[in-house]
Amino acid sequence: MGATRRSLLIQMFGVLLLGGITAFVVSAVLRQLIAKPIQGFVSALGSVAAGDLSVIARTRSCRELSYLADQINSMTEALDHAQRDHRVHMEKARQIQQNLRPTVNGLVGIDVAELFEPADDVGGDYYDVIPLSDGQYLLCVADVSGHGVPAAMAATLLKAFVSEAAKKSSSPAQILTDVNERYCEYVMMGHFATMTLLVVDPKRRQLTYANAGHELPFLQIGSETPVRLNVGDLILGVEDDTHYSEETIQLGDASRLVIVSDGVTEAFDPSEEQYGTDRIEQLMNTVKRCNARELVDAFESSIETFRKGRKAFDDTTLLVAQLT
Repeated sequence: MGATRRSLLIQMFGVLLLGGITAFVVSAVLRQLIAKPIQGFVSALGSVAAGDLSVIARTRSCRELSYLADQINSMTEALDHAQRDHRVHMEKARQIQQNLRPTVNGLVGIDVAELFEPADDVGGDYYDVIPLSDGQYLLCVADVSGHGVPAAMAATLLKAFVSEAAKKSSSPAQILTDVNERYCEYVMMGHFATMTLLVVDPKRRQLTYANAGHELPFLQIGSETPVRLNVGDLILGVEDDTHYSEETIQLGDASRLVIVSDGVTEAFDPSEEQYGTDRIEQLMNTVKRCNARELVDAFESSIETFRKGRKAFDDTTLLVAQLT
């Protein structure tokens, strides 16, 4: 009986040892044939999710996993084609929006320069300089809520509405009233916009302006402290029967205007501080004897230095106009 027990124990130990070896071998085979390829697929899909569409899923395992690798590669290739098509379309949209920008050179009696930096390929900010009768000029800066393609389409509509209304009237208030009526008619509810319109008469040294909820423009006459043009009314796209008001100001020989979108005043640095309006007034007081382009370059440098490398989250538009 003792010999039988020893024999049974030896046999049981042998069976357990053989089972352990078998389990280890099976685990190693499964890891090599299934677990490792699946880990590779997970890593490849993670790279695709992060935007890297150049990865290729590979395996030498079973037919089923090879089929899965082929499907992942087909998906990645399709996404790559779609992304390239998207980039081409966005580049065309960007070029179209750039071509819609006005020409600010060769104007008589007024010097104009601009800064226009969309946060995306295309933006919802819009600015314009439209010659009117009797040597007057209509300056316009608008900001559609949001940015990207929907905002850019709404901004393009605004340009068409302003151009059409400016052919019928030279009154900023009347132009804003007409534009708001058309904007409410054609744009979906919720796509609000702000706009400021200024008619500058270089001969009479006169300024007439109206504002639909936009950032208040800055006016500096000679060496005086800049002031805000604070007449304003409701934003565009809320009520189609809104009637806007305007104000007329007599300008001096050395007068200049700075019109910005909230992408300037609400620019942030890495510590979440806003650029604000005080910096605009300080720079206008500091940089005095210069042309419009030099003042815009000074603003661009100031904003870039303030951001300290932080990416803009909103479209940045700045328009400078001064009498010559």
